[in-house]
Amino acid sequence: MYWADSTVKDLSGKQLISTGISPSGPIHVGNMREILTGDILYKACMDKNLESKFIYLCDDLDPLRKVYPFLNESYSNYVGMPLSYIPSPDGNGTYSEYFLRPFLQTLDKINVNVNVIRTTDLYKNGTLSKAIDMAIKNKDRIKEIMHDVAGNDLSDSWYPYEPRCSSCGKINSSHVISYEYPYAKYKCNFCGNEDRADIRRDDGKMPWRVEWPAKWFALNVTIEPFGKDHAASGGSYDTGKLIAKDVYHINPPVPLMYERILLKGIGVMHSSTGVSISAAEVIKFAPPEILRFIIAKNDPSRHIDFDPGLGLLNLIDDYEKQEKAYFGLEKPNNENYKRIYEMSRIKTLSAPENINFRHIVTLVQIYKNGKSLLDALNRSGYDRDHIDSYLQNEIDTARYWLETYAPETIKFSLIDTGVDLNDQEKSILKSFSDAIENVEWTSEDLHNTIHDIIGKYGITPKNGFSLFYRVFIGKERGPRLGYFMYNLGRDYVHSRISSVI
Repeated sequence: MYWADSTVKDLSGKQLISTGISPSGPIHVGNMREILTGDILYKACMDKNLESKFIYLCDDLDPLRKVYPFLNESYSNYVGMPLSYIPSPDGNGTYSEYFLRPFLQTLDKINVNVNVIRTTDLYKNGTLSKAIDMAIKNKDRIKEIMHDVAGNDLSDSWYPYEPRCSSCGKINSSHVISYEYPYAKYKCNFCGNEDRADIRRDDGKMPWRVEWPAKWFALNVTIEPFGKDHAASGGSYDTGKLIAKDVYHINPPVPLMYERILLKGIGVMHSSTGVSISAAEVIKFAPPEILRFIIAKNDPSRHIDFDPGLGLLNLIDDYEKQEKAYFGLEKPNNENYKRIYEMSRIKTLSAPENINFRHIVTLVQIYKNGKSLLDALNRSGYDRDHIDSYLQNEIDTARYWLETYAPETIKFSLIDTGVDLNDQEKSILKSFSDAIENVEWTSEDLHNTIHDIIGKYGITPKNGFSLFYRVFIGKERGPRLGYFMYNLGRDYVHSRISSVI
């Protein structure tokens, strides 16, 4: 059974799937495993006819931990202040919204329909006030859980609440002195300010290990995916589920632990170090279905190696094979291929797209203007008098990928200079040029013709194909030769071979 269907198969009643992250920097492709795992679980619930909602919690009341490499030194003044109270790097709005905005635009493009909730608002409108009050009144039990489960020894003066200093604005430097609902009296260790915080407002927040189960309680969360760091023994899920039961008297949500997405050649991505590829960047160089596909096809318990280079092209090939299998045009290579495709697709089709992405990558390197490119697309089965918006996005995506991430083995440009050839190579080219006068101009027939000719000359396919690549693009390797020759057109192939022999 598909992993999402297996997770929700025994559930009944209303479901609330929750995910979230702190927008401390660019939200990268690794972070997308959380939101897309949640979205796929949500769709699995809907397919099961469960009344369901899906929320994304933007933890924007979290403090800025340090001056990250992508920030200038002026941000040292804001360390310790909530992200929602710090100015945006571009001077337009807040720090948290600056990094949240492109992420939300990405969600629109990859078919994720989620209710985005800012944690600042949960505090500001009093949604979490009851949970805060219960946590403070049960702080001794929470300290026991922290000690017994996580091995954390908290002081006798500890409170599960972190006031935001009304003077310096920091949210990680004050300690509570006393509490009487709804006010927590505090003193700031940074600036010495003394004041009181209203727990019904965003005057402070709970520490993460308490805030997480508090959100489950306040929002009635029933399902939540999370990374393996939270799932570690003694981690925040272990403490959270006990706080949920003993303090909030609820069952914790159904958990689903997911592994990390690793960037090829880098490893774990971190927004705070700038070593990552943002989700907004990914949809510039990959079709939107592919970001969904990389999550949908992999069991959450397995890590994912993300390769934006040649690996991306292979990943897109795999998606297109799944699509063809879904429509009965190719043998499936995965027992869950139908569900994987359904969870990956952006729009419902009646048949697969005629033009695959790898083919587009080849065409855009041959044809630079719209008319010649459209003619080539029509020869390939695209029966339109214009390039529609969907295909234009594929074209723009292919061009951006070629410019930024494609390996040199994929890139090429047609050459018009001479090529050093021996007599045998000239004979092979002449034989091919003569043969194609009577060959049907299809990629398969062209491939077979080349293969037959070089075989007669006792040349290996590798060396024979290399000859054609050298003549047309000046490289030893290139795109699939039959498709390549087909897209060049009979007249151009004749003309180019004549010019070199």
